[in-house]
Amino acid sequence: MKIQIDDLFYLYESGQETVVALRGLHLEIESGECLVIKGPNGSGKSTLVKLLTGFYTPTAGRIWIGGSDLSKIDPLRLRREYVSSIDQRGNLIGELTALENVALGFTLIGKSGSQSRELAGELLERHGLGQIFGRFPDQLSAGERQMSSLLAALATDPKILIADEPSGELDDQSADAVYALLKLAAGETTVVLVTHDSRAESFADRIVRIREGRISEEWRPGEKETSVIDPLGWSRVSDSAERTPGKKWKAQKFVHSHREVLLRAEQLDLRFGEKSIFRRVDISGASGELHALSSSSGTGKSSLLRILGGIQNPSAGDVYIGEELLTKLGREDRAALRKKSIGFLNQGDGAVARISLRDHLGPLKTDLFEGFASRMDRPLSGFSGGERARIELLKILAERRPILLLDEPTSQLDERRSQEIVELLSKYVNAGALVIASTRDEALLARADRILSLTAN
Repeated sequence: MKIQIDDLFYLYESGQETVVALRGLHLEIESGECLVIKGPNGSGKSTLVKLLTGFYTPTAGRIWIGGSDLSKIDPLRLRREYVSSIDQRGNLIGELTALENVALGFTLIGKSGSQSRELAGELLERHGLGQIFGRFPDQLSAGERQMSSLLAALATDPKILIADEPSGELDDQSADAVYALLKLAAGETTVVLVTHDSRAESFADRIVRIREGRISEEWRPGEKETSVIDPLGWSRVSDSAERTPGKKWKAQKFVHSHREVLLRAEQLDLRFGEKSIFRRVDISGASGELHALSSSSGTGKSSLLRILGGIQNPSAGDVYIGEELLTKLGREDRAALRKKSIGFLNQGDGAVARISLRDHLGPLKTDLFEGFASRMDRPLSGFSGGERARIELLKILAERRPILLLDEPTSQLDERRSQEIVELLSKYVNAGALVIASTRDEALLARADRILSLTAN
């Protein structure tokens, strides 16, 4: 089904200012095309997704789907009969098993309960997921969860499928499987894929870039980027003049003896019921070191970071922060130790959307946030997902704790911002901190002093 977007504007109020997320965007997506949309954080990508799925209403301009004005289509009917979507974390219902989630898609298009379960089982088996039928979403690896979400979305036989950063939390193998399935769906279905991941380009029919609310370039795989001049004569919008946060920032030295061991884990095991996630993991991290956790989905990287931070208990083993045995401390004592010694970044930004950036930062004073100076009084809901993720990481750096545990710190960032974060983390480590990060970012892996790979059991 063809999508036509004409002179699209979207404005919203944020605090005392009006934010222009899209400013006269023109775009045509052909029926059955697989289109990749790229662009820097805050450029309007996710806003466009919300408009195409009917969650937002345009301030001005029109979206046509198969020749019908989207504004005339009931939003519930739009999402049931025309458009399916998934995001970075999938969209599975937590109270349903993987099989039930996929079966629900078939039920929505009129299949009986028994037919839906049978079709869902066949679909999961066909894609190598027969072992997860009875598991709930929180028992799935990131790759299993995303593939299940995608299969559930495809089960409704959508005319249009929109995927917003579907590979943000996935290892290479899982990401390739998701992209291959999206490419397979294209032809029968129009696929719109919003991502920073350059690997997605090889699966696309065409790639476009959004910059400051308009399409600025387009190209096909293997071809050179070309600037876009839209029907009203707008051409490429130049890069933002916003100063890059942290370029002049110098990490204050930590008071540690050279290569002092700050964190030690011994013989860590993690099991869920009868399933073993990892066994006998030993880690020793010293000041001035960056360790990277790099392994396939489902091997327990996120859980390991939570265990190291005292947020989750291991099934067996011990964690020491300095000489303090973390695994023997009570909840309040662990929280006090984290406040003093550990900065923890979970996947997602964790920011409270209604408070302003100024209030979120509190008394922190640092030039890390100089690029946000004009937006300090804007609610966090007025920043893009990538900007909020960057704010959270910069806040952790500004708090100056000697140990940082970071779960995919660059997964939501565009290439420019990812490079900036790697540079800032390098400065932080050189100042005497210990950083342990799960990542598939090649630049961060190249900077790591050690790479730990967990093996699936």
